[in-house]
Amino acid sequence: MASTHTIDYWQPFTKAEQTSQWVSGLQDHLKQATNVQDVPWQFGRGQLQTSLTPNSFWIMYTFATAGKLAIRTCFDPQTIHSVKLHKKTETTADYHIDGSLGLFQVNLELCVDEPMVLRYTTSLKPQQDFTVQAFPRDVYVLDEDFDPTTTEGMLYVTQNGPTSGLAYLSVTKPVEGTAFYFQNLTALNDYCQTTHTDPSGSVTAQWPEIGFALPTAEQPLKAGKEVVISDAFLYLSETIPASEFEAADQFLDAMACIYKRLPRPDTDYFDWPKAAERTVQALTESPDCGRRIKNRFYLNAYVGATQKPPESMVQLAILVPLWEYQMWLEKPVPLVDQLQKNIPTFFDDRKSTLVRWLPGEKFAEGENSEEEDHNKVDSWYLLHTLMNLGRLAEKGNADAKDLLFGSLEFVIGAAHEFGYNWPVFYDSRTLAIIKAETSEGQGGEIDVAGLYTHVMIQAYEATKDPRYLDEAKRSAERLRGKGFELLYQSNITVMSALSLAKLWKITGNRLYFDMSRLSIANVIARMWIWECSFGAGQLRSTFMGVAPLKDAEYLAAYEEAEIMATMLNYLKEVGTDVPEPIRVLFSEFTRYLLHRGRYYFPTELPPDMLSQEPREGHITPDLPIPLEDISTGWKQAGTVGQEVYGGALAYILATYAYKRFENVPVIIYCDYPIYQAEYQRTDKDSGYAIFRLTGTADYNCRVRLLTKGRQLSNVQLMDEDDDSGKPFKPIEQDKHYQEYRVPGNLRLRVEWSK
Repeated sequence: MASTHTIDYWQPFTKAEQTSQWVSGLQDHLKQATNVQDVPWQFGRGQLQTSLTPNSFWIMYTFATAGKLAIRTCFDPQTIHSVKLHKKTETTADYHIDGSLGLFQVNLELCVDEPMVLRYTTSLKPQQDFTVQAFPRDVYVLDEDFDPTTTEGMLYVTQNGPTSGLAYLSVTKPVEGTAFYFQNLTALNDYCQTTHTDPSGSVTAQWPEIGFALPTAEQPLKAGKEVVISDAFLYLSETIPASEFEAADQFLDAMACIYKRLPRPDTDYFDWPKAAERTVQALTESPDCGRRIKNRFYLNAYVGATQKPPESMVQLAILVPLWEYQMWLEKPVPLVDQLQKNIPTFFDDRKSTLVRWLPGEKFAEGENSEEEDHNKVDSWYLLHTLMNLGRLAEKGNADAKDLLFGSLEFVIGAAHEFGYNWPVFYDSRTLAIIKAETSEGQGGEIDVAGLYTHVMIQAYEATKDPRYLDEAKRSAERLRGKGFELLYQSNITVMSALSLAKLWKITGNRLYFDMSRLSIANVIARMWIWECSFGAGQLRSTFMGVAPLKDAEYLAAYEEAEIMATMLNYLKEVGTDVPEPIRVLFSEFTRYLLHRGRYYFPTELPPDMLSQEPREGHITPDLPIPLEDISTGWKQAGTVGQEVYGGALAYILATYAYKRFENVPVIIYCDYPIYQAEYQRTDKDSGYAIFRLTGTADYNCRVRLLTKGRQLSNVQLMDEDDDSGKPFKPIEQDKHYQEYRVPGNLRLRVEWSK
């Protein structure tokens, strides 16, 4: 019987209609399977068995109520000769399968400390060279009679390009339950390097067929060389989410559960304050980073890109975090004043709003891109600019406040015209929609409703005018019903999460907190939770990266930095109510961004890894300005360009990861977010600081105590809640710093003396 569960958001009903060739005849093969053996483990309320068909070795999970999941652990298109259980323990079973292609080894692991999690890893040692062509996916939904074509369910999200190799779905017929599939793409690096393939888009669902298919090879696998061809996790639940919010929570639980078991790369320390100093100098002095117009200084969007007028978003994307960096640095940065003076020149008196392109400046002659029009508004650009004006206003900048409130009537009118459903482009003169959707049937800039909510909350907090709060609530409603299709741009979706959390705190309506977790789940579903180390990826890192757009096939410097900063504010705003999976995954995101962010700088990459023909401007390899984009291993970095506003990366990371206190000789660095910190000087030369880390005790992070001067003071690091008072021992030190490894979620105490 079909599921009686109702879901309060639109979700396509999924059943077997246009199936692949791998589904035809599958029922007969499975019913006639041989070597059927029970796996002697308790796995939920169902039963695990292994079996053999002429070309595949299967794990079959039979649900306690009805239906089955068939897992094809290995496939040989000719024949499989034999299967042997090589060894087993209470939680593992190792099978050797002799096939025409060579010797397969399948390791089955029961994750006993987690609810219904199964891992199966397959390697192959070919007996002769061959190239991989069409291979089937590995999981099939079946009814009680092994028939895949009668089953039905709901698909929430799958891998998109180079994102994590995941698929999340519910089965509604013949059984009610949910499955989270995760392919550890890191394990496939040797396969990709050998065959010159890429695992992007290798995990998907064409009901009733789900999971991973080996990418078609350009180069052959070599005889006698064993290579991993799959490393999959399957997380099963006997419940179906009753709402999009329950689906988000279950997804987050499953992702955190799998993440705990993934191999994770080591991290290195990178000197972000030094990088920030060099970046600010380049922004200020390089003729390729900026230009003077009518005696004002404007930053370009990309190095050497002067064919377009300056953009307001670019100026503010650099200015606002630079203001914060200036406060952190404890001395003025001249560029701050220069950029503040140019912001008012973007205000258009006729339209009564700040605009994207500097009025009066022309585009270069030639074929223009779709955005190059003074009257064309990209929805997120304007609201992102107003959001940053609001941040400046919160810091006491009166001019920014005037510009913000001078633009609000225009943007409120646009919101009403569009019903808070923002298009991609509209005309600033008439509000006529120029481009409604990103692509046919995909909607417009969906998460911009959350960015509008953010701006309205800023206006409300500045004035306490209930009109702005009403606007925020009306806009927030447009984020409902989107499920895992909420994300248009990842940094905007994280801002939506922060806005919704603030709205929850203001109104007391927990629905907004539910919506904020759904926003976070959308971002985590698009993470690259794998390390690409084939091709050029051997000399850079991608682990825990977040692409800037839903369909972007690269990581981007500015968006990742903004996500880190916004998430720290989210953690502070929500406090102890932050669910553990979010604390874990965003603490780990921060840790890995601080490790791999260096690879955005062209100075950190070999010259042959850099694009020679970027889409915007040109690349100056020795300039300490980040490349916008890093892709997977077979693509060069910087194909979009060297991103001037991505220069914010270095000083955002310095400001948010390093705690400085006035007249305190010690700087505290942690690669997990610090969301509470206070200090006390006990006399001229001594004192203490107490700070709280995010994360959980299951994961360790790096803490480094650095000197502001020539030599580090006498310092000790202790667990503030450990009554023994025993200090941690540094694992590395010199006269400038001491470094420690400590668990997350601790309250730490630093003491210093001369």
